[in-house]
Amino acid sequence: MLRLKGAVQHYSWGDRYALPTMLDITADGRPWAEIWYGTHPRGQAQVDDSLHHPAPTYLVDEVGELPFIVKLLAAAQPLSLQTHPSVSQASAGFAREEKAGVPHDAKHRVYADDRAKPEMIVALTTFEALCGFVAADVAISQCETAGASSLAARVREHGVATAAQAVLRGERFEVTTPSPAMQQLLDHYVDDRAVVALLMHHVRLQPGEALYLDAGNVHTYLYGTALEVQGASDNVVRAAFTDKHIDLNEFLAVANLSPIDNPTVLPEKISPLTAAYRCDAPFQVMKHEINGTFALTANRKHTMLVCTTGRAGSLTPGSAAYLVEGESVALDGVATLYTVSA
Repeated sequence: MLRLKGAVQHYSWGDRYALPTMLDITADGRPWAEIWYGTHPRGQAQVDDSLHHPAPTYLVDEVGELPFIVKLLAAAQPLSLQTHPSVSQASAGFAREEKAGVPHDAKHRVYADDRAKPEMIVALTTFEALCGFVAADVAISQCETAGASSLAARVREHGVATAAQAVLRGERFEVTTPSPAMQQLLDHYVDDRAVVALLMHHVRLQPGEALYLDAGNVHTYLYGTALEVQGASDNVVRAAFTDKHIDLNEFLAVANLSPIDNPTVLPEKISPLTAAYRCDAPFQVMKHEINGTFALTANRKHTMLVCTTGRAGSLTPGSAAYLVEGESVALDGVATLYTVSA
């Protein structure tokens, strides 16, 4: 079992205290947005035992590239309104930017790689998000409750997708009573496009509940701490609520603006200790509530263990470990563990 040190990302929307508190370290005043446990070049995990060596070892050097990234995420304010491409969209977009000679570290670069980025987010605290568009009748009701009669009329006449596109292209719609989610956006961003919240699912997750977001899903996380699992990609196409690069035309080419069902995923109990999150992801996520000895054999090519509460063997909150295929471990303790495998 390889104990890991994750790569910390200090994005502006991050919480200054949530992740340092989980790790039991002193906050340093910076926003701690994400800790990456993976092999993507933009945030590579290190093997913990190598940290005191002259040249620390990265996980990629030990096991090759992983098909997923596991993250701990803590949002103190809303993230950008964003979506992620499919495999074909990512491949075409990456090739296009490579041919144009766009530097990989350029701020206006959209495609960091040629891979898709399906993702699951599992709430560790109360967690709120806007995620996907609602059906027309629900959108009309939400608009009318907020006093956005002209937007309700647009949905009634042309549908949710056309209304959403009008909002994102900057058309103004009067709102007299913003919804709670819209108000959260307005509290941080002076942007008329916050009205898009009236067309979307406002999801409130309790700890242990999850969302699954496939390619094209439009979303923004509003606040909270969560475990995030995604394809091994950093492709993010943004439309609003950020100081990072926005490419609205590319966003509208990639995004699914059509209504979707509620994207919440509830854990399915498969044993007294273990629950699984069933979805179409190319990875498997399971939750284990242990009290005593927890035995695990890695039966897939790549398996990651993450501790979120308590202690299990050498694993403490916020720590992670990698198991090679066929490896067995027995951990003693009282803890909440997540396994991610592919």
